[in-house]
Amino acid sequence: MTMPGAGAVLTWNFGSIIMDHPINEIYGNQMKRMSSTRRGLLLLTALTMAGATQAQGTFPDKPIRIVVPFAAGGGTDNWARVFAGRLSTRLGQPVVVENRPGAGTQLGAATVAKAPADGYTLLFTSTTHIQQAALSTNLPYDTVRDFAPIGQLGTTGLVFVVHPQVKANNMKEFIEEAKANKSWSLGTYATASAGDVFSRAFIQDNGLNLPVVAYKGESAAITDVLGGQVQGGIFSIPSVKGLVKDGRVKALGSLSTGRIASMPDVRSLADQGYPRYRSSGVWLSLFAPAATPQPVLAKLTQAAHAITRDAEFQREWADRDLQVDWRAPADFRKDIDADMKTWAELIRSLGIKPQ
Repeated sequence: MTMPGAGAVLTWNFGSIIMDHPINEIYGNQMKRMSSTRRGLLLLTALTMAGATQAQGTFPDKPIRIVVPFAAGGGTDNWARVFAGRLSTRLGQPVVVENRPGAGTQLGAATVAKAPADGYTLLFTSTTHIQQAALSTNLPYDTVRDFAPIGQLGTTGLVFVVHPQVKANNMKEFIEEAKANKSWSLGTYATASAGDVFSRAFIQDNGLNLPVVAYKGESAAITDVLGGQVQGGIFSIPSVKGLVKDGRVKALGSLSTGRIASMPDVRSLADQGYPRYRSSGVWLSLFAPAATPQPVLAKLTQAAHAITRDAEFQREWADRDLQVDWRAPADFRKDIDADMKTWAELIRSLGIKPQ
């Protein structure tokens, strides 16, 4: 290599470098018959591949960032932080949770989709991630092609709560009261979320005129429910369970398929005569940028799966009303494809136009 002066062109003597490199021991006389340029390109390719293999073999050798597309303090943020602590212990590197709320989880997802595909930037998100595709026409990423699923980690339920000033104690009474209060509105934790779509469906099916206000996460939406700026909304069980217990909000019904163990007095909407509003749960999952090398994805999947099998971790999430429910990448990919079709059909049936 010749070091040039200012303004000169940097050049390499590929011939002398390649002939002295150990790669000759592999390719022998074939290397000698190549032009110096071709030999140089082969060497660079070999060194690049060797460097990539070495990097994957030592992964991780620096901190990992988990992006949560919701504001701090909500259910998804809390679950992510518990998981991040476990992942850090298992991989031997710091794992930092970064909240990137905005545009109904699109901002955080786009951050990961555009990040270097090296396994050091991951997305911890909910079912809202795939629901965005049904309600948005200009996503800054492709929900399927731009992400590699590491695995589904768990599921949780949803419950409809209202401010204590709302007199209703069940869904039928709420409908009657809402029709008489034209200034009421509902809040939701993200556009295109399960809470958003089920709220819109309930409003439409029962002839109500309630705007649905989308927030950047559950904590902001619930704060406005507590303050009376919005009268209620559909939220994750862990985010409102304590508030229900303290009487700061009232739970009028759940979207679960049966009674909730931690809230046994709350009847499901299906049990109250609204069978359409039934959900097996909201999933929580981990993704990486799509081009992440397979050995890195495999190591992350192995670590995540091991965490979900840990009894103490299962108890930690259960205490937060989150059930560990592992789905391997291939199976989870099939679930995503099926769920995206289901949500697209639901959106069309409601007459909601993607924006």
